[in-house]
Amino acid sequence: MRRASWHGADGERGAALVEAALLIPIALLITFGLIEFSAAYQSASVATAAARAGARTASAEALLPTYATDAATAAGTALHTVAATEPQYMWVYKADATTGLPSSGNFTTCATNCISYNWLSASRTFDTAHPGGGGWAYNTQNACNSSQWDSVGVYVKLRHAFITKLFGATIDLADHSVFRLEPAPTQLCP
Repeated sequence: MRRASWHGADGERGAALVEAALLIPIALLITFGLIEFSAAYQSASVATAAARAGARTASAEALLPTYATDAATAAGTALHTVAATEPQYMWVYKADATTGLPSSGNFTTCATNCISYNWLSASRTFDTAHPGGGGWAYNTQNACNSSQWDSVGVYVKLRHAFITKLFGATIDLADHSVFRLEPAPTQLCP
């Protein structure tokens, strides 16, 4: 009889080992998934904050020649909490008042009324010395006629690197924010 109870105990130990062998990888996958996607969510939140900071700055500086570079500086400051290699580039663009999109209708090209800045990971800033895109001259902004104020948008793109590579190597994260230009002081209006 004793022998039968040993077989029962061995069988239970074997079942517990099989269950553990099946459940531990699933538990680890869930744990690492939570860690990886929480970090990606945090980076996405930072991209949102950077786009808002840049757009808020650009809207407040309507008709000033430094509006775009100041927006890039504000967005760059907001990006200091992510890894230096994550930010890719940003755009400051004239936004469609109803859709919030650039004049191209999407975020694939920055050709008209749009200024782009690439990220410099060594200095953790946007390269304001070498802007790209089609440009949006400050003196063409409408911040004086209350019936037709322009809107400014800022688009920020990050490339988040996963640590474990279980869910891929990287994921692109982007966000944009749009603000109506603040009324310009009367001395700046024609």
